Amino acid sequence: MAISPPTIRLWDDNPSTLDFLGFDAVVDPIVAAIREHKIHPLTLSVQSPWGGGKSTVLKLIEAEFENDETCFVVSTNPWAYDDQDDVKGTLIAEILHGIQAQIKDSGVKANVVAKAKELLDRVSWSRAAVAIAKGALTFQIDPQQIAEIFRPKDPAGPESMASFNDAYKDMLALIPKVERVVVLVDDLDRCLPDAVTATLEAIKLFLSTEKMVFVLAADQEMVRDAISVSLDGARRGDIFAKRYLEKIVQLPIALPRLSGADAEAYIGLLIAGRSMESDDLRKLADHVRTRRNSNQTPLLHGLDDLDVVPTDEDLALATQLAEGLSADRRSNPRQIKRFLNAFGVRESIALARGVNVAPSVMIKLLLLEELYRTSFNTLAAAPVQDRRALLARWEGWARPSGKEGEDATLPDGIDEGTKEWAAAPPFLKDLNLDPYISLAASLINVSMGAQVSDDLLAFINDLLSESEAVRDVAADALADRGQDEQLAALEVLIGATKRTDDAEAVIRGAVVWVGKNAALEDAAATGIELHCWGARLTPGAIVELANSRRPALVNLVKRAAQDTSLHPSTQESARDELGQLNGN
Repeated sequence: MAISPPTIRLWDDNPSTLDFLGFDAVVDPIVAAIREHKIHPLTLSVQSPWGGGKSTVLKLIEAEFENDETCFVVSTNPWAYDDQDDVKGTLIAEILHGIQAQIKDSGVKANVVAKAKELLDRVSWSRAAVAIAKGALTFQIDPQQIAEIFRPKDPAGPESMASFNDAYKDMLALIPKVERVVVLVDDLDRCLPDAVTATLEAIKLFLSTEKMVFVLAADQEMVRDAISVSLDGARRGDIFAKRYLEKIVQLPIALPRLSGADAEAYIGLLIAGRSMESDDLRKLADHVRTRRNSNQTPLLHGLDDLDVVPTDEDLALATQLAEGLSADRRSNPRQIKRFLNAFGVRESIALARGVNVAPSVMIKLLLLEELYRTSFNTLAAAPVQDRRALLARWEGWARPSGKEGEDATLPDGIDEGTKEWAAAPPFLKDLNLDPYISLAASLINVSMGAQVSDDLLAFINDLLSESEAVRDVAADALADRGQDEQLAALEVLIGATKRTDDAEAVIRGAVVWVGKNAALEDAAATGIELHCWGARLTPGAIVELANSRRPALVNLVKRAAQDTSLHPSTQESARDELGQLNGN
């Protein structure tokens, strides 16, 4: 008999066509601006940090024009282009092909195709010149052909890009009903600097053409930095990049960060959506939107008028997660999905291993594991017979009852930051958690120290030394170990942050180590962002990250320069370091 595969709750990272985040407040004015035909041309930018919902906003904008014959929408993603050497030409070609594909009248389409071919011929000449300049075609064509390609073209001729805009206007004039061509450009902030500049240069070609609208989804600071870098770090690069971007983008729109109430509703909609039909889920999302726009909280409340509603368990899980996740995570939709997926995978593994734990209990322990790894390690490392006593003392410290004889002191090895976690239900002291803790410990054995030998622990301790020579010797010794051992040891090093008031020593040690083994760069950046961010991130730590010159670590400096939740001195240090990096 066939064995049924275990069920698993996972949420994809794709942009949504349903508004779970209250983005209607942003989408509606963007759509209104697009429909304002007197504004020619128009470029808008949808701005937010990584994972803030920019791609979803583009999807929602596209949906608004789905049945509108007066507006053609072309979606493009320069980051995904195969030909990164000619991003400009590829973007132009995508716009032209996207317009052709939406024309229904065969006669009009034939005329537009012929005109588009002329425009694409101009792009082809430009592409050939680029390819030859890079040495890609020198063995395929003879010198006479090369000379012909580089010969200055007649500005009005069919091979010149100089009159491209006039020819493009002529093409649009062949389409009688179209009032707007809207180009949605996603993931611009993921592109390499030269690709960012090439995309903006392509957009400039269309900016004197009526009917054209561009909507760019990007972190504006990342785009600005890319423009500056593409200028080879010229001293006036930052100033020029700012003015260049302002010249192209007339209407910048920042996406709001999720509040606690929005995060709770978003999580509830995601969880409920796993078991609800699409129509019922849409009605639930509409209900949440109505309450949000009426300033009624909680948003997932007053559900009596709906035919299908989330279960009480799902609503309780949403509340638990919204309260348990750190502020920076619950304000970021992508971070929320990632945690939900971690929960879905852990739940599936537990079921497959016969470990039965209530979802609310599993989520609470997973929050401890994710946010306070060293405290989880302390719990997991405690003898089985002592765990309940440890939890009782832990919860008693977080919410003392005042009963005589109660030990309400913080247990050794437990982070003071866990107080809210320990005080929140469900309470664990009377539960048999040993099967789950053993399972979790086996899955994250790096935190248990099971794979970190005493000599590795000694090297990790040396990385925290004040002596540069001692740190250097320790990093050399660690870099000689296997990659799995190093990743395990790196997590122990990063976890040491929880026992200190600042992250400078930990980050300094990690930077030295990454300098010996660049393969650890991404893991180090992820660990530092997850465990060292906030009050522990000092100006000195920023200097260490910047001096590393490693892209993933320098990106943390860029984030710090914009993160208003950090101490002003830390932000200022990040800006100073970026200024020096750009000046070198």
